[in-house]
Amino acid sequence: MNYAVVDLGSNTVRLSVYKALENGSFKLLLTQKETAGLVGYISDGSMSKEGICKICSILSGFKEILGLFGINEMNVFATAPLRNISNTDEAVEAVNRKASVHVDVLSGKEEAELGYYGAVTKVDFSNGVFFDIGGGSTETLSVMGGILHKAGSFPIGSLNLFEKFTSGLWPTDQELSSMTGYLESAMEKEDIPLYSSKRMCGIGGTARAFLKIANAYLQKPPKNRVLTIEDFACVRDMLYKRDQTAKKLILQKCPDRVHTIIPGTVIMSALVSRLCQNEILISSNGVREGYLCKKLMSRNTI
Repeated sequence: MNYAVVDLGSNTVRLSVYKALENGSFKLLLTQKETAGLVGYISDGSMSKEGICKICSILSGFKEILGLFGINEMNVFATAPLRNISNTDEAVEAVNRKASVHVDVLSGKEEAELGYYGAVTKVDFSNGVFFDIGGGSTETLSVMGGILHKAGSFPIGSLNLFEKFTSGLWPTDQELSSMTGYLESAMEKEDIPLYSSKRMCGIGGTARAFLKIANAYLQKPPKNRVLTIEDFACVRDMLYKRDQTAKKLILQKCPDRVHTIIPGTVIMSALVSRLCQNEILISSNGVREGYLCKKLMSRNTI
C-alpha cells in the first residue's frame, strides 16, 4: 500500500510518498518540496488570506502530481505555521473548503514525539536529548531507556528568527549578537530538558543542512551522521564568520536555506551548549516518517 504524506511547515511544504513493505517497514518512492515561507504570511499572530491561498495552491498542485500516479488520498499535517496562530480553525476550514484537503494540526508535544519515532527508524537512539529545529518552532524531548520524557515545543525557529532580526540576507555582527541574546533569554522560560546528556539526536532541515556543510568542511564522508561537539563548534564558528568559505558552502550544500541556516545554527548552538556533552547524531528520518508509522500504517495493522 502507498501512502502520501504532506508536511506543512513554516519554511517548506513537502510531499513524500511511501510504500509500506510486508515486513512492517517502508520505502520512500517520491518526494517533492515547495519553499513557501509561510511565516512571512503571519501578521499580528494571524495567517493572512494570501497565506491560506498559498497553502491551497501548493496542496492542489500536490494532488495533481499524486493523480498522475493513481493515488487518491493525501494525508496532510501542519506544525508551527497553523499551530501558533490565532485563526487556526479558520485557516484549516478554508483549506478544507478550497483545496478539499483535511489538515491535521499537530500539537508541539505530538510533533516532538512523532519526530523521535521517525528518527529511530533510521538510527539507534534510546538515551539522550532529541531536538527538531523547524522554521517556526523548535521541539525537544529527553529519552531514557527508550522511554520519552518531557516532550515540548517553543515558538522559535530558523525562519521566524531570521524574520525578527535580519535586515539583509546575512546577519550583521550586531544582528547575530541580538539573535543569540534573545534566544538564550527566551529559552530560560521554555520547558526544555534540564540536564545535559552524552548524546543528542537531531532531525529536520536545519540539522541536515548543517551536517552537509560540516561533512564537506571537515572532509568527512558524505554519509557521516555523527559530529562531536568540537566538530560542531568548528563549523559553527566558520559559519558565523560569514566569509567566502561559509557563503560558498551554504550555496553549494543548502541553497534553499541560504537565509535561515545561520539563524538555525544559533538555535542549534544554544541547544548543544545546554544539553550535549559528547556527540550529535543526525537522523535522515523525522516527523513525516513518525506520522507515517504511528498514524497511518498502524491504523491498517490488524
